[in-house]
Amino acid sequence: MGETVAHILSFLTEFFGEDFQSYSQSLAEKRIAERVKQLRLSGVEEYRQLLRRDPGEPAYLSRMLRIRFSSFFRDTLQFELLRSQIMASLLPASPGGFLRAWSAACAGGEEACSLGIIIDETLQLMDVRPKVQIFATDVAEDALEEGRAGYYTAGTLGGVTLRQLNTYFTPDGNGYRISPEILSMISYCRHDLLDPHTFAPPESLFGGFDLISCRNFLMYLDPQAYLRVFDNLFRALNPGGVLLLGKAEAVPERYHQHLVRIFECGNLYRKQQAGRN
Repeated sequence: MGETVAHILSFLTEFFGEDFQSYSQSLAEKRIAERVKQLRLSGVEEYRQLLRRDPGEPAYLSRMLRIRFSSFFRDTLQFELLRSQIMASLLPASPGGFLRAWSAACAGGEEACSLGIIIDETLQLMDVRPKVQIFATDVAEDALEEGRAGYYTAGTLGGVTLRQLNTYFTPDGNGYRISPEILSMISYCRHDLLDPHTFAPPESLFGGFDLISCRNFLMYLDPQAYLRVFDNLFRALNPGGVLLLGKAEAVPERYHQHLVRIFECGNLYRKQQAGRN
């Protein structure tokens, strides 16, 4: 099965002009096996042939490989630590300064909006008004369109408090719309984390982020791609900036002295200032 799956990933890479070969082999095998079962095919080889015949199937498989599940304040403890213990320290020292954040692999924007809400709550508490820029990026254009629309079903709002719901959301049909104030903080733009030619969203011009959230994406990559993407995240993060990772993700060993875990739990890391051990 492994060799056929490798051929399928190579085909997808050539078909879309995007890197599918850096995805974890075990993830790819699992998703392809699911699709083979759904279609009631005899095996992976028959599915490989189908991919070449059916023009719609490559897009379907690509969506299966790029798992796109998200929700507001997913991992409540991590977001609460960020809100109550960290966010104030990221505010610029001078009036009129910038607070820049990056929500990488943002899916439909739930995470970017969660960051926006936490930032706004902190600004209200501190009574300061820096210029806030949140860059929300994903490789899938349909995901970015969902984010720009700012419309969410009730099922994604499980981590939202009643106060936040009343403050930052407006009921609309069977769902809710995020407030224009939060949406105005966020720039949705396409960025492929596996693109070897860029290390940060081109729209951000130079990286330089005070906060980067890349949660539950690295875990789906092979070890080499994991390191390559992590190198870029580290490069884009300002000294003193904070990195959020998913529960199943870890800082590579070569960065242990440069990224210090802030709490025993929560998977939050701060980039050390130059010259500090």
